[in-house]
Amino acid sequence: MIDQTLPTPVELAFEPVNLCNAKCFCCPYTFLQEDKEYRGQKMSGPQIEELIGQFAAGLEKHKVPKMKATIQPWRYSDPLVCKDLELVFELAEKHDLKVIITTNAVSFSEKKCDIMKRYIKNLANINISIIGYNEKEIREYMDLDWNVTQARLRMVQKLYPELSQKMVIGVKNKIQHPTRKQYGPVIEKLQALTLGRVKKKVGWLENRLTYNKFEDDGVRMTINEDKFVQGCAMVHGKILRRLEVMVDGTAVLCCDDATKQTNFGNVFEIGIEGVWDRLREYHNMIYSKQYSDRKKNMICNTCSRAKFKWRDEHRAEFMSKTQEINSQYLPKTIKVS
Repeated sequence: MIDQTLPTPVELAFEPVNLCNAKCFCCPYTFLQEDKEYRGQKMSGPQIEELIGQFAAGLEKHKVPKMKATIQPWRYSDPLVCKDLELVFELAEKHDLKVIITTNAVSFSEKKCDIMKRYIKNLANINISIIGYNEKEIREYMDLDWNVTQARLRMVQKLYPELSQKMVIGVKNKIQHPTRKQYGPVIEKLQALTLGRVKKKVGWLENRLTYNKFEDDGVRMTINEDKFVQGCAMVHGKILRRLEVMVDGTAVLCCDDATKQTNFGNVFEIGIEGVWDRLREYHNMIYSKQYSDRKKNMICNTCSRAKFKWRDEHRAEFMSKTQEINSQYLPKTIKVS
């Protein structure tokens, strides 16, 4: 089992506002926004300041190197529609943090680009999410106009080359194993519209189309002493580093929890330190090789990243890589047994 996780999160993903200009078929926002109480709900400026301040205090307490930790002002929304984007960057500068932006590109404007350019040293990268290989698919899968997307990328490339260089454009599709003939043209088109990188992404839809139909009765495994969760394969232990906070301050396990199936408390009530202590206990349960009845009702039981059977050598290799990544923040944080 893992004996010790990071004593404080080094990645903070939070939802400053429940708002997006797209309706991606695979994103929980598409169905959540039908709830009038959900759509448009936002954190106040003081709440954002408190949240990032708490996060920074934990980093300072545990001597995490400056400009190593990241804040990501989005979960299912688009951060470029957030009116407090400049506040987020101001706080990042104040606390020596990096900001990761993920957007569909439609909300790029000179005003928003001016903000990011002003705080360029605090901007880690700009992830651009494209779902579909042509205009028809992008309209169907994202409910967006491909011509508008291209125009926005062209504007950034021309007027803000330093931002264009920060772009990482990920192209996805319902097709799990596309051919070069299928994805090649859109990759080439996008590469001409950015000074950054363009890459195709595959295998990402499995979660979003099983459990993340976002129904309580999602596809669940039969859990018993012979088959139960023993780990998470998300990007070399990302859940061990990352804190996910919903717009009301509720801390949940990971990006695949859209409906508070896990709830580790409210950061505005018990603080980040309080919810992180609870999360660390849950992390240890996820990675434990010992069966318990608590394993039966884990959200992980519906997740394609969950490891139900993990050979010792593969487990050790995975945890060794996780240790290597985590050591850039705090050395010797994970022990494997």
